[in-house]
Amino acid sequence: MSQSASFPVEPVSPAGPRPLAGRPAVVTAAAAILALLALLNLVNALLHLAAINSVLNRFRVRAVLEGVNPADMNALENSLKAGLVIGALILVVAAIILLALAWGVWQGNRVARILTWIACGLGVLLACCGISGAAGLGSGNVTVQGGGDPSVTRGAQALVDSFPGWWAGLTGLSSAAQVLGYIATAVLLALPAANEFFSRTRSLPPGPDTPAVPPPTTA
Repeated sequence: MSQSASFPVEPVSPAGPRPLAGRPAVVTAAAAILALLALLNLVNALLHLAAINSVLNRFRVRAVLEGVNPADMNALENSLKAGLVIGALILVVAAIILLALAWGVWQGNRVARILTWIACGLGVLLACCGISGAAGLGSGNVTVQGGGDPSVTRGAQALVDSFPGWWAGLTGLSSAAQVLGYIATAVLLALPAANEFFSRTRSLPPGPDTPAVPPPTTA
């Protein structure tokens, strides 16, 4: 009786998913820009909150000098506080969303990539509005309709003039930086290296369909 030599048979995995590729530099840069944009939004939110007291103090003085009706002055004060607080909250929410997108892009999530393109388009639009508003505020040509009431018109102008001189410049620079950042992010995520990174699929672990190793046979 002879004993035939037997060798273990390695499991054969069907051809399928490609292994994970290394993260390209363009994807890393896009994620970093998104994180920086989130940080910029947080800084702007803090500036909005910090400006409330100083702007209100200037406005009260200017409103009294301009002879603004006390009722109109109170309404404008409330509008100012509400506008700055709501603006700060929007900036915080935007920062959280950008951080989440940055993490998704870093991980190679395809949905995060698509959502990032959408966010970049909306971000450019809003940032351009910010540039326009900053230009108007810096020139003092912000027109506010007072419904024919001179007191409201004077109060609105006093409110515009109460913002510090650096506010318009800083807002304009911040908005311009956001436009460049969003455009750069969208372009980086559309480059061939990014396409290859996001189009790869994750390798699957061995499952129940993997052939088992047959036991040695003797003859």
